Amino acid sequence: MELKETTLAYNVVVLSEEQKSTDIDWNQLVTSDAQAVLIRLSHGITQDSEASVHIANAKNAGLQVHGYHEYEGVDGEVPFSLNNGVDLGLAQGAYMFLKNAPTDSVLGFANNWLSAGWKIGVNAVQEDYYQWISNSDEPEIYDLWQFDDAHAFDSSGKLLLDPVDPNPTIDSSTPSSPKAGAYVGFGNDTSGLLGGESLGYSTDGINFYAAITPFGIIFRENDAERMSKLLVNKLKLQSPNGTVFNLSINDDGVLSAVKEGDDSGTDGTN
Repeated sequence: MELKETTLAYNVVVLSEEQKSTDIDWNQLVTSDAQAVLIRLSHGITQDSEASVHIANAKNAGLQVHGYHEYEGVDGEVPFSLNNGVDLGLAQGAYMFLKNAPTDSVLGFANNWLSAGWKIGVNAVQEDYYQWISNSDEPEIYDLWQFDDAHAFDSSGKLLLDPVDPNPTIDSSTPSSPKAGAYVGFGNDTSGLLGGESLGYSTDGINFYAAITPFGIIFRENDAERMSKLLVNKLKLQSPNGTVFNLSINDDGVLSAVKEGDDSGTDGTN
């Protein structure tokens, strides 16, 4: 499908596999004041067949790149949309939109996409997100108004700006000592962990370290150091018949296994 000409002002072009890359005149788009593209990256659990080519061409033309996922209500859709967007290289700080999804499904996508550093939009009127409205007539409420198959107007200009990485470079395994601004609460991990919003902490008010996540409890190296000190002289093994032995080691490296409640022990080596 070739892009139709329009007399209305636009600054964003909306693309999918419906628009073949060979049919798009990128120089003409730039000349016509297009500054950003919104590309369908996936639908259901399928990658849009033109997504990677559209992204490459848009970058070559100097346009800002944002993405969207078209909801189909199939199993595995949330993680697929996340992993697919990451694989296609959607930049942190770019917008990722959800199209045609019921309202109660948005939060699950949003929480996971936030973990990739994307800003969130929806193809609906929902004040919590960037609102992409498709209508031939200008709607009363919108942030992005798409008025035909491929042309749209971004009223605030947020899609036209360089994406800003919300996650600063940090050491993911050894958080710094607490300083002004440190807190415990809910947030999205800045060390690269996925999984959406989690309970965790920040030692500086900027970097956030997830502790309790959908994947379980997260332990880091400094946690292991603290736990190892607590475990000194408290290691135990249980024999097949249920007998418990306390383990210890002397300065010569000799390991002792002492039956719990017994003063005598059995010496041995690892």
